[in-house]
Amino acid sequence: MSNKPKLPDRPETPMPSPELIARLAEEYKAAKEFADKTASRADELKRELVRQVSSNGKQDDRGHKWMPAGDMQLKHERRVSTSFDLSAAIEWIKNMDAWDEVKEVIETTNEDRILQYAWANEYKDVVAKFYTERETWAFKLVNEKSYDEE
Repeated sequence: MSNKPKLPDRPETPMPSPELIARLAEEYKAAKEFADKTASRADELKRELVRQVSSNGKQDDRGHKWMPAGDMQLKHERRVSTSFDLSAAIEWIKNMDAWDEVKEVIETTNEDRILQYAWANEYKDVVAKFYTERETWAFKLVNEKSYDEE
């Protein structure tokens, strides 16, 4: 049998007692601290394992490094990506006198220029309508009293 408090199923459920809320908050805080410590320890262990396999692992034909670890294998996987050097390509195409054949002109504007125009021409009220508000929520456990408990 578990001694964990049962959480309310629906928002319409009556408000739980202050004691239950306090207990849930304490359990949450302890679980969060445990998770943070566990994640930190896992990161430390991973760094050490990566260091070991990187230094002592045997390289395969793809460049990955492998090392036995009991019933498992450690793998330090080599990943290669390519990227296009646009600056070098532009320089090359200009030297080939082919810039006009490949360039592309894109029309755009920016918020600062629109605001500058609106303020200079007294359209502040119109521009204010272009801004939309988005609401999000964040949950935080704070160790101090809230302003309405004082």
